[in-house]
Amino acid sequence: MTLFQISTIAFVFLSLAFFSYNFSKILKTILMGKARNRFGDIFKRAVVFLEQVAGHKKLLRQPGAGLLHFVIFWGFVILTLGTVEWMFYGFTGGISWDRYLPEFIYGPYSFSQDLFNSLVFVAIVYAFYRRIVLKPKRMADNSAKSKADAYLILSLIGGLVLTNLVTHAMKIHHSPETTFASYQPVASFIASFFSEGSFSDPAVYFFWWAHLFIVFFFLNFLPFSKHLHVIVAAPNVWFSKTEPRGSLTTPDLTDEKVTAFGATQTTDFAWKNLLDAYACTECGRCNEFCPTAATGKALKPKTLMIEMRAAISERGRVLQKKTALNEAEQAIVAQEMVPAVFSDQFIWDCTTCGACVEACTVMIDHVDSIVEMRRALVLNKGSNPEEATSAFRNWETSSNPWGFSEQSRQDWLVEKGVPLFDASQHEYLYYIGCAGSFDDRAKKVVESTAKVLNAAGIKFGVLGKEEKCNGETARRLGNEYLAQQMMTANKDVLDQKGAKKILTSCPHCFNSLKNEYPDIGGNYDVKHHSELIQDLLARGALQPKTKMATDVTFHDSCYIGRYNQIYDAPRDILSAVGENKPIEMPRSKEKGFCCGAGGGRMWLEEKTGSRINHNRAEEIIETKASTVAVSCPFCMTMVTDGLKAKGREDIQVKDLAELVAESL
Repeated sequence: MTLFQISTIAFVFLSLAFFSYNFSKILKTILMGKARNRFGDIFKRAVVFLEQVAGHKKLLRQPGAGLLHFVIFWGFVILTLGTVEWMFYGFTGGISWDRYLPEFIYGPYSFSQDLFNSLVFVAIVYAFYRRIVLKPKRMADNSAKSKADAYLILSLIGGLVLTNLVTHAMKIHHSPETTFASYQPVASFIASFFSEGSFSDPAVYFFWWAHLFIVFFFLNFLPFSKHLHVIVAAPNVWFSKTEPRGSLTTPDLTDEKVTAFGATQTTDFAWKNLLDAYACTECGRCNEFCPTAATGKALKPKTLMIEMRAAISERGRVLQKKTALNEAEQAIVAQEMVPAVFSDQFIWDCTTCGACVEACTVMIDHVDSIVEMRRALVLNKGSNPEEATSAFRNWETSSNPWGFSEQSRQDWLVEKGVPLFDASQHEYLYYIGCAGSFDDRAKKVVESTAKVLNAAGIKFGVLGKEEKCNGETARRLGNEYLAQQMMTANKDVLDQKGAKKILTSCPHCFNSLKNEYPDIGGNYDVKHHSELIQDLLARGALQPKTKMATDVTFHDSCYIGRYNQIYDAPRDILSAVGENKPIEMPRSKEKGFCCGAGGGRMWLEEKTGSRINHNRAEEIIETKASTVAVSCPFCMTMVTDGLKAKGREDIQVKDLAELVAESL
């Protein structure tokens, strides 16, 4: 065995051993998290993996940055084969794969190496230009360390492809007849600039070694870099949530072995939450669409992941020590996420709108981590905003957030002749919810929905006094104990009444009943009224007699939009009852902007930054529409208040059901 072979084998072995040692510490830290089964649903996971990792589906929504990353990613994958061949070349003392592979295989392979070396080099040059000259806003708040990290990684990738091209060019220069030069036009072009005898064999080996050194320096730098996502992003996508996006976990609160709930410390999170933090690319897409980041509040989802990763890494390092801990290290182990890492305000700012989750290209679920910290604050410490305490008390005593008497629930509706639900007579149970039962503006939406259902001949009934709050908002405010009590009580009523098909006008009721009640044994066919009305219009069961002549825009509710992918139904309805197609706001559908009421924020004061609903109202005003359609009682309140604050009470805020009822 030659010195060249021994040197190559030793270098590769030591590099891989050093990487394995450092990465294993990160893996052990991640696995300190609580168990969470993310190993089923193989087919679903494979589809998501192919879409988001192989196909870059989310990234390609932004063609410039998306295409850039797509080229670098696939170039990296394909060029890794070339690096493996170079290692084989070193292990064997100078033998390439062309000795064993026929030309119809090795030729195209050589072309792929030449092509992607060139494409990746161009992409790297553009990436530098983009960061230095164009300066995307979403990266403006990156730290100096983060920016230096990015420039180093880009330089290393650039070095990889350049050393690859030059090494191939030198081989072609020395032996054009044996190197498949015809399949390597770019390397051949570079070789054409070399004069006879300009490079000796040692020069070829210099660039070969330079390439190998950069490869393994890059690999061993990753465990200390934000670019660790090169390794963990793909697994993070694979293990992402396959359950309905709108569902939260349902912990067993009766387990006597569990003395604390939620996530107080890093190891209280599920291992997937910890993997999320390491997978973060710090690209800033989450901040770009987050309503709290847009309105100057403490919470920024990118900061959430960066600070979580720092806390996880520090605690993991200490917990893996085999020697006694000093006082400072003991303090690190005892450190609580709130308030040591995040302020209370940071955690309570979240509207759980899911914009960050939708925007994230590596499928991080920021909302799950925030809710886990809220649960820890509420269940373990009894710590929550003062306004939430009042709402909790009202839910406990009256099953609604205002504290109105349960005995008056839906009296007004029954008095108008709406029947109480009878499973033998009615196709649908119309689950009204707290807003529709007690809020005067939401009551009008319920009346309009009832009118539409009657016009279409749909048999439906309501629960009246027996209806219970579904527990959705208490759950997102972290009071899981109260939420599960409410959910169980409500489920018992629904089951007792024999409800099978449930209709709701509230996206929050809809999401909870549809996506979270199965965890407690409540399995129902749940529809939002926009879905049913769309279907009734499509099959002619509803015949609009007049059409709205004014321009209308539509505000997407986060909980039927992003969480349940219902985008077409509202727009089909507006097209059916209007003379003009709805005007789309810049932030619509997947990019829709929250009204500010989700995640329990409907009941909390907005004390920092500018108001989220004011931000949304400004966008509505810019469309010049005279009507804004909504599909949620929370959105109705927040959008109305936002327009009022902007002095634009002339813009009507109407639910889809109201517009359809008017057209009849």
